[in-house]
Amino acid sequence: MREARARSAPDESSGRVTVVVVTRNRLPDLRRPLPEHEGPVILVDNGSTDGTPDRVRRYRPEVDVVELGENRGVTARDVGVRRARTPYVAFAADDSWWEPGALGEAARLLDAHPRLAVLAARVLAGADGDPDPLCESMAASPLGTATDLPGPSVLGFLACGAVMRRSAYVLSGGFDERLPCTAEEKLALDLATAGWGLAYVDRVVAHRRPRAVRDVPERRVREGRERILTAFMRRPWPVVARTLVAGVRDRGVGPRAVAGALPELPRALARRRTLPERVERARLLLDHPGTGTGDAGTKAEAAEVRDTPAPRPLSHDPGETRDERVSVVMITHQRCAEADVALQRLRALPERPRIVVVDNGSTDGTGQMVRTRHPDAVLLRPGANLGAVGRNLGVAVSGTPYVAFCDDDTWYEPGALSAAADLLDAHPTLAVVTARILVEPGGRLDAICEEMARSPLPRPPGLPGHPLLSFLAGVSVVRRSAFEQVGGFHERIWLGGEEELLASDLARAGWHLAYVPEIAAHHRASELRDLHLRRRHGIRNTLWFTWLRRPPFSALRRTGRFLARLPRDRVTALGIGEAVRGLPWVLSERRAVPRDVEAGYRLLDDMQLGTGTRDYSS
Repeated sequence: MREARARSAPDESSGRVTVVVVTRNRLPDLRRPLPEHEGPVILVDNGSTDGTPDRVRRYRPEVDVVELGENRGVTARDVGVRRARTPYVAFAADDSWWEPGALGEAARLLDAHPRLAVLAARVLAGADGDPDPLCESMAASPLGTATDLPGPSVLGFLACGAVMRRSAYVLSGGFDERLPCTAEEKLALDLATAGWGLAYVDRVVAHRRPRAVRDVPERRVREGRERILTAFMRRPWPVVARTLVAGVRDRGVGPRAVAGALPELPRALARRRTLPERVERARLLLDHPGTGTGDAGTKAEAAEVRDTPAPRPLSHDPGETRDERVSVVMITHQRCAEADVALQRLRALPERPRIVVVDNGSTDGTGQMVRTRHPDAVLLRPGANLGAVGRNLGVAVSGTPYVAFCDDDTWYEPGALSAAADLLDAHPTLAVVTARILVEPGGRLDAICEEMARSPLPRPPGLPGHPLLSFLAGVSVVRRSAFEQVGGFHERIWLGGEEELLASDLARAGWHLAYVPEIAAHHRASELRDLHLRRRHGIRNTLWFTWLRRPPFSALRRTGRFLARLPRDRVTALGIGEAVRGLPWVLSERRAVPRDVEAGYRLLDDMQLGTGTRDYSS
């Protein structure tokens, strides 16, 4: 492998961009581009059998080589991105390289434009350096140029010519392994949905010397298959139908593309999340430039997708050393083995959060397990089962501006905590960020997430996600100052819907709560729980909250509708009995919410009482 040609010293800004190169059995192709990259380089080897990793280590020792041992396709880039320690990453193929100074310029532009997630560069291909045709299309994008972006807005890019904000990439989930040929499109749509900007910048340049394309028909089959899958995952049903019809009509490769997509459709449908109208209209404008879709309404929507404020101008790199902004508070009771697993997962997070464990009176050795197996965790042992109030103790000793709550059967995705902290940094009136919940085993989306995503509450200008008037404590990150301002969890509520009263008090104090599906957590429900006790407390606490915070007419109406839904059994009777016995303290502490908050609850009542996500059977 030859040495790099002599050239001027690299731009210092380029050191803030890591180049991620993915390769497989292409050692000869790497000889030209690898020495050209400025800044740190990570080479991810997709199971090469031609000795690539050893040769690169020998002749380019400054390159960080990651051997996967298998071919993971486009998702190998995810490995490189998570390994990077810079705020920005640039992708390169094993036959492409970045022009000197390009990465430094890209870093400066990303610094100057906090909503920018993807900078799509001009890619010059072949020995003659002709611009890639896609670059010409991006330069003439009908979406125009937003005031807070450095170039024309786009909804796609060439991976080998893209510089990305690392935290935005991690938060979006990266490339989809089902789409090896067209993964950029779905990633771009997901970023735009989350409010990020993507822009083409002509003066940032990458070069590529691709091999002659072999088996063009086969590639067209794969691309057709992936277009169908992307449509099923993100596009409205009329577009899905048109995509299928177009596939069938393409006599050359279409039927094979449709046949190849069919076995994948169940998994695609499981991940279906249609685009917001503003993004879908912009996508249609790009699909049909200069046609009737470019009417005044569509162009207005395109302007909206350009100018949507970023829900999170992320600045922290979740792969760096400990994120000092966020700690984790976990409560547990009599679940030693599950708590041990949960702590192992927390300690493996790239944020390396400070962990506070509140052992709510366990007698199964939980405290000893924490001390011996997780000595770096702070252990609090109040000596009794305080329920949710145990979280109040953990928050008090956390010492960080933000606190992630975690149960002993929930855990967060890598990068989720830093992403939530970035949102809280960027939005000073945001008190709670609730994550998307994936139910394990299987990673199924929890039905409550679909309900939160349909929230009828008006979204405050500039805030991320979907507005809420309650949250799920085991998968939420809170602003410590807001939590302490309203007094934390109420000691009488204990557990079971304890979040509703706290959320109401936060809303009264002017704080906002949001469900942000781009942030993910997992839940594997413990088998060690008393379902009857849980239901009893849920009934009691729902009634207490209604009587504590809702105005008289709304409280009466909600109580009647709620009781009508309950099964007629002993557990229901016990729950109602406990609620009635608590009336003296409830009336003494009653404080109805202001009109604006009550208006939100009225919007939510019909949806919540009419859904199956709140099941009061056991």
